Amino acid sequence: MTSTVLIIEDVEDVRTWLAGLAQQELAADTVYQAGSVGEGLRLINEHRVSLALIDLGLPDGSGTEIIRALKQQQPDCYCVVTTIFDDSENLFNALHAGADGYVLKDEPEHELINNLRGILDGRPPLSAAIAKKILNQFRPVEPVASPLTTREEELLTLITRGFSVPNASKKMGISAHTGAGYLKQVYRKLQVSSRAEATIKAVKLGIVNIEE
Repeated sequence: MTSTVLIIEDVEDVRTWLAGLAQQELAADTVYQAGSVGEGLRLINEHRVSLALIDLGLPDGSGTEIIRALKQQQPDCYCVVTTIFDDSENLFNALHAGADGYVLKDEPEHELINNLRGILDGRPPLSAAIAKKILNQFRPVEPVASPLTTREEELLTLITRGFSVPNASKKMGISAHTGAGYLKQVYRKLQVSSRAEATIKAVKLGIVNIEE
């Protein structure tokens, strides 16, 4: 259950629509709404949130400012970009800022809902078009040696396929504590801080294929 959601979106109708999806599809108890970077920064200073849906093109700046502030102040908050921008520059700027996922709000509603529901299952929420862009951008020309152990690769593969850490650990026959330790090592070795970034690196290294 995602109890508290923050919506950062400057178009009122879209903001209301996303708030409704958060309540209906993610069972959010509380939904805070802001239409600008300034309003968003004020809200995150006043409230703790478990999920933030953040637009990038805001009237007083970029949503990446909200992502950076949230990751500094509330590192456990899941930050997902909801945008119409599908270009590589916006995508990778958002991921570098700390975004945990990137979905397109102009995709069919059922696809957007499936992506948002995936948040609760621990899947990196990436729209299909964005996943394909990542794959094309990072498809290796030559084989790249993986810095991960076999077990770390196994965990990473399960994580990118939608398993939570406890469920992936169970499938591997290890404790959830050990699985969490593996994931920590994966993040350290790949120099990433989120599942979305880990997915990108896994594709680049040829560990997983997100087209499967």
